[in-house]
Amino acid sequence: MITNFDAGVARRMETPFTYCPACGAESFSQDCAKSFKCHQCGFILFMNPSAATAAIIEHDGDVLFAVRAQEPAAGRLDLPGGFVDAGESVEAALTRELDEELGLKDVEAEYMGSFPNTYPYAGVTYQTIDLIYTIKLDIRPALTVADDVAEAVWIDSNHIPFDRIAFTSIRNALAVYQHNLK
Repeated sequence: MITNFDAGVARRMETPFTYCPACGAESFSQDCAKSFKCHQCGFILFMNPSAATAAIIEHDGDVLFAVRAQEPAAGRLDLPGGFVDAGESVEAALTRELDEELGLKDVEAEYMGSFPNTYPYAGVTYQTIDLIYTIKLDIRPALTVADDVAEAVWIDSNHIPFDRIAFTSIRNALAVYQHNLK
């Protein structure tokens, strides 16, 4: 079942730029829902969503969460995953992120759905599209947290603390996941 939480919602973007990156004129403003334009030289900066991926990893009714080690939302719960690098497939990004963050290798992931999100970082709010996968494990692996994960915690899938989760997209994905369990 696919549930659409944000159908057709165009968010007003904010730009960290006052001046045009091309000509330096102070005439840079939002042109449409996904771009900014310099009214002096005509330069257009598109701000399409960045792709990110995450996994709902389940073992014996528990879901694996990563406690964020860094901002944004340090100390809050997140799913393991991260941004897709240029030239990288979403699947390769998920494989890389699970290895970097948890030392988790050779798992089979099934695509669940995509969820829009905002990601505030260093004064810029990025629009993202988060592609969520599910992974069911037969055994609970030994994990080695690294990269931007402070801790890995298993939480009963029926008692997910939605108020402690860092991002809207992850809360929405987990709500769909919980609904599909019933």
